[in-house]
Amino acid sequence: MGETVRASIRALLESTLETVESLLALPDEELQQPSSHVCAQGKDLWALLTNDIDHETIHAGQILEARYEAGITASPRERLAAEWLAARAKLIATFIGMSDAEFEQEMRPGGWTYRQAASHVRKLERHSLQIMRDDIAARGVEI
Repeated sequence: MGETVRASIRALLESTLETVESLLALPDEELQQPSSHVCAQGKDLWALLTNDIDHETIHAGQILEARYEAGITASPRERLAAEWLAARAKLIATFIGMSDAEFEQEMRPGGWTYRQAASHVRKLERHSLQIMRDDIAARGVEI
C-alpha cells in the first residue's frame, strides 16, 4: 500500500521547512550562477527555483481540476484545515526577509512588535484549539 494522504501532507510540510531553510541560507549571488539541472533551461539557479514554483502551481491546478471533475469535494472540516494552512503560509511568508532586529521592532509606534504578533497568533490558535477540545469533551464526544 502506498503513502497515506496524511503522511504525504506531513512529508510535504517537512520538505517545505527544509527548502525554506536552504533558501534562506543561500547567498544572494548564488541565484545568478548557472544551474546544471535541465529544468533551469540552460539558465541560472533563479530560473531553476522559479521554475519549481511554477511547476508546483501547475500541479496544484491539475489536482484541483481533477478533484472537481471526479467530484472529490472536501468536507467543511477539511476545507477549514486547508484554508488555515494557506493562511498560516501567508503569515509565515510575511516574516521572511526580516532580520532578528527587525522582528523585534514595533509595527507602528507604541504597537506590537512583529515577534509579539507572531506569538499572539500562536497563543490564540493554541487557546482556541484547547477550548474546542474542552467543549467537545464536555459534550461527551471523544476525538
